[in-house]
Order: sequence, then structure tokens, then C-alpha cells
Amino acid sequence: MKKIRSILVLLLVFGCSTTLMGNEWANYYFPDALGSYWVYEDQNGDELTRYAIEPEDVDGETYRAFTYDPSLENWADFEHYIHPYYYQVGDDWVAFFVGTEVENAVKASTMQQMDEAIVVLRQAMQDQMPEGFNISFDLDYEVDVTSQDYFYCLPTPATFNEEWTAIEVNAVLTLTIDLKGLPAEIPGGSTQTVTTYTTYAEIGNVTGTETVETDAGTFEDCLIIEYRTDASTETTASMEIPGQSDIQEQKGTSLTTLWLAPNVGIVKLTQEHERDEASEALGLEPPEDKTFELIQYEIKSSGSDSE
Repeated sequence: MKKIRSILVLLLVFGCSTTLMGNEWANYYFPDALGSYWVYEDQNGDELTRYAIEPEDVDGETYRAFTYDPSLENWADFEHYIHPYYYQVGDDWVAFFVGTEVENAVKASTMQQMDEAIVVLRQAMQDQMPEGFNISFDLDYEVDVTSQDYFYCLPTPATFNEEWTAIEVNAVLTLTIDLKGLPAEIPGGSTQTVTTYTTYAEIGNVTGTETVETDAGTFEDCLIIEYRTDASTETTASMEIPGQSDIQEQKGTSLTTLWLAPNVGIVKLTQEHERDEASEALGLEPPEDKTFELIQYEIKSSGSDSE
């Protein structure tokens, strides 16, 4: 049983002060004239087109709005930096209204990872069963995710090298193991549960400006925004696991960088992930590093159909 417990633990214990001013400045980096569009290409050569559409009212709030082609088919592919359907440019923040979408995305990606992990865990548990005992087991899991409503993409005004919390997400993952045919009772009974509580916080930081080249052209004075994801995880279990209530802190589990061009918006995104030793030990594929680059666009003038 110690070997089984160790497998469960392995699986689940997953400057410068130049100020940039005002709402008009924020609009400078987030044009939204009706009919404008942006075409992006990702690391696999797939294209995504974003269209600016009429603003919409949601629960009494007016939001600028986008639509996308192709439409999203798998929530695990949702990227809140690239896929916001509604957003606002206010006096304090450029804020993407993506809370529900983020919840769906984190839940879908967690379930996708767990479906892979369960196969590995099931085989590992089977291999560790003592010979001569007819022990069987069922594995199941539940995922619950809550997110704040807004992803705070950029403060207005923003200051170089001054961090802010862009979004915070809480995820609860509960794994249930139902053991049958045990030769003796174990603490907690034949049904065991292991629950992980994880808080993800994205920390934003405007680090400077630079010139960016993509297939869509050369863009000068692009803002560079970095988002570092930190994670805090606590594990509890119905069985005794040494250190099971310890809180584990992980800094920089991923780093996403956006480049915003004046009068254009997002022209490039990169996303890199740190090594995950627990996933590697289980033989799971690490998250894919991602890139999005602007390859074509047209920005309409306000109140006009001309560029």
C-alpha cells in the first residue's frame, strides 16, 4: 500500500518608472473600429481570425466585442490573452471579461491531463499489486474551478517594471479510489480520496518596448507585457500521507509574453512552460509551448469603412 500511496502523491502534488498615461493611451493599443480584423498563425501553422463587432451589453455593462473564425471547439484550446469575446478599456484597466471561459478552459485541460494520468496510474497500481491477491479497484475524479471575472490585461496608466495580479484561479481536484478484495482493512476504509487545492495567480509586468517583425510587417515601439504564472497547491487525503497538508509554492510555472503595437494591438505572443517533474515521472506529455504571430490585419478608421 505504501507504493500505491507514493504513486498518488506523485500524481496529485502537481526599475524603470516611466509612466504611460490614460484612457486615450489604452485605446492607442486596443483599436476596435467595426470591421477591423487580425489574422494570427500559431506554432502549428493554424490560423485564427479575430473580427471587431458591435459592442454588447452584458448584465447592464457595455463591452467591446470580438468574434473568431474558426470558432472554438475544445475549451482546452482557449487562451484568454488571444480569445476574449468581451473587454473594456477603462480609466484604470484594460480588462477582458473572461471568467466563465477561463473556468471552462482550466477544467477542460485538467480533465484532459487526468484522463491521460488515470491510464498510467491504473497500470502502475496493477503492477504493484501483491501476487496471490485478487484486488481490484475503480478510479474516478472530479474537477471544480472558480475564476475571477476579469483578466486585467494592462493597467491604465501603466508603469514599467511594476507588477500587478492579472487574474487568480482556484481549482479543486478530487481523486477517488475504490479498492475491492483487500486482505486487511486500511486506515480510511476501502474507498480512498486524495484532493488537491490549487491557486493559480498570473502576475503581469510591462517590461519595456521594442520593434517586432512578423509576416504582417514591422511594428515599432511595441509594449512588452510578461505574465508569470505562480501556483500554490495543498493536498489532503483520507489515508495517511507524510506531509500531505504541506502547501507547495511554485513560482513561474509558465511565462507568457505579449507584444502590443500602437494602433494595431497584439502582434505576437509566446508561452513557455517550466519542467513538471511529477508529470515527467508519470510519462505524461508536458504542456506545449505556444506562439501566435500576426500575419495579416486591417484596422478601420472610427466611423468609416476605410482603413
